[in-house]
Amino acid sequence: MINKAAGSASMAILRPERHRPAFYTFTLLNTFSFIFLSGSILTLIALSMGASGTYIGILGALTYLAFFFMPLGRWAIRRQRIIAVFGWSWMFRYWGMIPSVAAPFLALAGAPRWGLALLLLSAFLFNFFRGTGLIGNNPVVAFMAGQRSRGAFLSTLTILNSLTAIGSSAVIALVLAKEPGPLAYTLLLVVGILSGIVGTIILLRLPEPEEYRPPDGTSMLKTVREAFKDKDFRRFMWVFTPLSFAAGTVRTFIITHAHALYSQSDGLVMLYAVSFNLGIVVMGFVSRRIMDRLGAKPLFALFGVVAALAMLPLALSPAISEQSLVLLFLLAVNFIAGFGVAGQENAGQAYFFSLVKTEHVMDLAVVYYVILGLGGTLGSFLGGVFLDLAAALGASRQLSYQGLYGLMLAIIALATMGISRLSSMGSITVRQSLGVLFSLRDLKAIGLLDRLGKSRSPGEELEVIREIGSRGSPLAESELLPYLSSPRFDVRIEALLAIENLDKLSQKALKTIHQELVTRPWSSAYLAARLLGKWQYKAAIPELRKALEAEDYMLQSAAVLALARLGDQESRGAIERIADSTQNPRLLVSSVAALETLGSLDSVPVLVAILRRPNPPSFAFDEIVLALAGMLGGLNGFYRLYSEWLRDEREGVSFLMDRLSGSTAAGPSGELFRAALEAYIARGEQSPLVAKTLIELSPMDEGVIAVLTEACLDAELASHRGFRFFLAACAIAAALATKPKGQNK
Repeated sequence: MINKAAGSASMAILRPERHRPAFYTFTLLNTFSFIFLSGSILTLIALSMGASGTYIGILGALTYLAFFFMPLGRWAIRRQRIIAVFGWSWMFRYWGMIPSVAAPFLALAGAPRWGLALLLLSAFLFNFFRGTGLIGNNPVVAFMAGQRSRGAFLSTLTILNSLTAIGSSAVIALVLAKEPGPLAYTLLLVVGILSGIVGTIILLRLPEPEEYRPPDGTSMLKTVREAFKDKDFRRFMWVFTPLSFAAGTVRTFIITHAHALYSQSDGLVMLYAVSFNLGIVVMGFVSRRIMDRLGAKPLFALFGVVAALAMLPLALSPAISEQSLVLLFLLAVNFIAGFGVAGQENAGQAYFFSLVKTEHVMDLAVVYYVILGLGGTLGSFLGGVFLDLAAALGASRQLSYQGLYGLMLAIIALATMGISRLSSMGSITVRQSLGVLFSLRDLKAIGLLDRLGKSRSPGEELEVIREIGSRGSPLAESELLPYLSSPRFDVRIEALLAIENLDKLSQKALKTIHQELVTRPWSSAYLAARLLGKWQYKAAIPELRKALEAEDYMLQSAAVLALARLGDQESRGAIERIADSTQNPRLLVSSVAALETLGSLDSVPVLVAILRRPNPPSFAFDEIVLALAGMLGGLNGFYRLYSEWLRDEREGVSFLMDRLSGSTAAGPSGELFRAALEAYIARGEQSPLVAKTLIELSPMDEGVIAVLTEACLDAELASHRGFRFFLAACAIAAALATKPKGQNK
């Protein structure tokens, strides 16, 4: 049994971040050698030796056939370390390519069939050992990715792979353009073998991803059977299989497409391969920024749409006479195809990692790669058969390729439609993703979130969080929530303020904010209370009621408003007692606003009683007057009138009296009534007339009328000019509410 200290030390040693530079170096060398030893270069060598379409299809199919040998690697891992199986299989695959060096010279010596046979044998050995070692790829990649920012890490690998592929393809294109022929092909193969061996030495020095090793005694077949009982896993495979078939076809024959239909040279064909990989690089940069924000599923679907659109120009394959237009057409087609096809593969792998448990990654990776291999093998092989069969039936090359890519368009489109049935796995919807991608606000928020993840000081965090809050992007929620546990008060406050600006909050976020209310009095609990009220989180009502008696007056102030927003009428009595007794101006103002929100006329006497205090703060006095008006229905825009009166008393009174102009009401009107109200507002005179108007004409609640008329006649309350302005407005409203005689029904 390992003690805690030893366990902690082990975890420190196995932190993936420490080993990523070595892994990136291996990835670079591995991709470099792979480009020199497979794919386009082997296709060009085979074409130079007169290979048929079926041979090209078989050669391309071997890349995918490799996945069928993964169970051998699973068997080996029972007895050896994951890294050892992975690394030594990789070493054997490069040794297996050594015979291919002689293939171009056999063709030059007049034995092209033997050259093709030797090339096929080397390609088989390369992919046999590649398949055996691939069992270790997913565990190592998953370990290096860690649990956070997994999508960003996978996208970074894609970018690195693609940039290396572009550089490698460019080197190959330059070599073939300068010195085409057997010597050039041999040199390229030797360079690929040597760089692969160096990369493998680095791979063998990486740490063992122990947590991804299947538990002792587990059976791969049992794990696979259990996985296929899960409808989510089955649905993923139903989508993944046809997409793998289409990807295998596209990757193999997009090379021969330019060669066969447009008579492009080997150097130009490699240039189109560069464009294909450049599309993958751009896809990687796009995915790196947004996959962890949006989730794998929506990107799976969006890249599927792009892949389908890329098939459209390939399915048309128009005849173009101008060579410059041919160049632009093929560069664009390869770029879009690389972007869409590789993007779908990248998003599919990220979705697979989110779907599968950690301890099942290795076993189910076999299924993943076997399906990928089966689809790719059939796509590559049957694509070649399709082209040869179409030619045998008399179809032109153009029609053959048009038919092949038209079929790929249909397959990709139908499979992409099936993505909608997959579980979200925490992703947002495809429609929401489109909204993000076409929203400048959300794209800027993504950039800010990237900056936030890289910030190294509280000051920098504060600056970025504040800017994120100003954007109000819904993507920010998951990134901001962890900052509520920051040890810095100001960081937590800014995070809460930023969250408050979001258009919508998940239940997870509301639960986290609820916990903030409970655990952080005298700190950020008051902001948490405010948010819980704003977002109508009724589960927090018990804790908010307890907060009414808290010593933290900021928390008390936020709690009364939150309970009012939640419509908690049971708390009204407690809020009235706080308003009646508190000497804290902030708490007083908050309680008054809360009573207005609750809207019970039974609270009117409490508010009027507060006005009897000798020296309430002016801002608190204004809040009470406005709250009274609000509880009485707003008095036809009293807030605007009162604001005007505070700014300019004469103009405010004039606006108020203008309401009597042209009145047909049966109540008092005319210049005498107007003069009486002006005298009441200015000096407190004519209070009996104001009281009489309220008693005889006001349609308000009788209890409210009684309180207001008593206040009107109270000399102490009459000393408050703002309150007199309010009572005058009530009298005018009463006069205007009375219908002329003869109109009563």
